Amino acid sequence: MSRKVLVPHITKLDLPAARHAIPHVHAYIRERILDGTLQPGTKLSQVSLAEQLGVSRTPLREVLRMLQEEGLVQIEPNQRTIVSVLDPRELDDIYASRIVLEALAVTMTVGHFDAEARRRAAEQLAAMREAAAAGETERWFVIHSAFHRTVTSGASDTMQKQLTQLADRCVRYIRIIQGGEPNTWHKAGDREHAQILSALEAGATTKAQTRMANHLARTALKVLTDTSPDYVPRAVPAALEMLGID
Repeated sequence: MSRKVLVPHITKLDLPAARHAIPHVHAYIRERILDGTLQPGTKLSQVSLAEQLGVSRTPLREVLRMLQEEGLVQIEPNQRTIVSVLDPRELDDIYASRIVLEALAVTMTVGHFDAEARRRAAEQLAAMREAAAAGETERWFVIHSAFHRTVTSGASDTMQKQLTQLADRCVRYIRIIQGGEPNTWHKAGDREHAQILSALEAGATTKAQTRMANHLARTALKVLTDTSPDYVPRAVPAALEMLGID
């Protein structure tokens, strides 16, 4: 009999009825991937994973399919599942897409950034600072996502959905900065968020667009330098050039 290979650092969940288990299992495995508990390249045995989580294989297969769509796992033809490796080209491409689309979205928000949006963005900025100072990275990510939605709120729901999907693909990479610079990782982003908000409040379209693009590019290039120093970025510089940003 072959020895069962357990998936590392996975614990049994207290789950609701089977038909409601999928969101809980998805959130749990997704977070274990994003926070680095499940390292890139980790093999995920469906049999072992289902037993360890206390869930049947049917909802687990749906969860793995969802994670595959998010780019967090790869399901091979033999149904073997592994946590996706960190790919510098993927990061380059994703951030280039974000630069173009999110710069457009923030431009569409200028002129529609009313008093309520300004208040909400200012509160989110302050809450991000508090979460970073307290080391509450999970809370910071939730607020950070909300802030980006606020400053691009002039875009359509369809575009917002695309932006959210792209941003979710970046979380694993941002965590690398957090792990390498536990006390300072948030400082550059905090300044840039404040500058984006200031441009929106002033109705300065070009500044808002440029500041958003540079914010995203700086993050991407920082992670690429830290994780893949031999990789030469192509997509991010091309996106900035297309927008006329030096």
